[in-house]
Amino acid sequence: GVEIMKKCYFIFSLMLLMVACTPTATPAPAPLAPNVPKVNLPSTVEDDVWINIVKAAKKEGMVNIYSFSWTGDTGLVMAKAFGDRYGVKLNIITGRGAEFLERVKTEARMGQVVADLWEGSLVHSENMKLTGLLTPAGGLPILQEKEKFTLDPRRNSPEGYYYIANQYYIALHVNTNLVKRGEEPTAWVDLLSPKWKGNLIFTDPNLSDNTSYLAILIEQKRLTLDFLEKLGKQDLKFDSSPSGLANRLARGEAAIGYTGASVTNSLAREGAPLKMIDTIEGVFGTGLALGMVKKAPHPNATRLLINWGLSQEGQDTYSKDRGLLSVRNDVSDYQHPAIQLKPQNPIFLTPEYNDLIAKVFREKQYVQWLKPK
Repeated sequence: GVEIMKKCYFIFSLMLLMVACTPTATPAPAPLAPNVPKVNLPSTVEDDVWINIVKAAKKEGMVNIYSFSWTGDTGLVMAKAFGDRYGVKLNIITGRGAEFLERVKTEARMGQVVADLWEGSLVHSENMKLTGLLTPAGGLPILQEKEKFTLDPRRNSPEGYYYIANQYYIALHVNTNLVKRGEEPTAWVDLLSPKWKGNLIFTDPNLSDNTSYLAILIEQKRLTLDFLEKLGKQDLKFDSSPSGLANRLARGEAAIGYTGASVTNSLAREGAPLKMIDTIEGVFGTGLALGMVKKAPHPNATRLLINWGLSQEGQDTYSKDRGLLSVRNDVSDYQHPAIQLKPQNPIFLTPEYNDLIAKVFREKQYVQWLKPK
């Protein structure tokens, strides 16, 4: 019995040894993952909220825009780019800021708000805010990219009622076919020369806020009301809009005009004989802003559009087509050389300056001196 037990123990030990020496099978390698973009999954409540906003925006399906500058091809370009990205349609209605302000007022009073997004000058944006027609968009993820923005945050509405989406200068422009090189005015007082009488064009201060910007120069005592009165005796020509003024200046209906690069850059790129000039009293740095209308019928799609409009893609799309300066440092400068300007005394508009200009425009303070017909 002892021998049998020894044999069994030997066989059992041999079996354990064989098992221990058998190599462990290596699992087959997993198939390679397809080459797909990395997705950053949400990690915070805010991310979850924004994902739901994007879903709701796609369900709403459209944004109604009252716009000053998304005109013609620019509007088509913006609508296509945003639509390709999110599948949301842009319904763009273009016109002057002052008209839109009254239109939104009427819609609010009637309880039938049509507009979702306001796009226009900082002055009219401030008036929209003060009149209670805008509501803060709030919580935009793109605002976390602080290092990408070049804009002084003091120039935005601090409560988030509107966001500056591009930058440009408002300055005197000359028709280079009518004003020889070296004869351009270098100061506002030069416009009082007899040779410019009947050759100056401005926007009508009843309809456009451009001339109201002079309130800042008057407040800073760089110009006087006496100067305005003398300027009004120069047989000024007027147009109802900045773009109309720019076109008339390009056609040679006047030698010098006061308007912004928002309307002259595209004309210069098409070959119009326009040039922006510097003046010692100062040149205004302003921009066009995006704001969400109070009780907008498509609030989620509107917030999505504002966020995209401030993104690198949105900024590059607009800047490339329109030629205005981006508010981001990762977007190229597409301005025409004749409209590029590095003023010796730039005056950038803050909400406080916008309040002043808006007040002057509302009260039509300069109409009596400039004498538009």
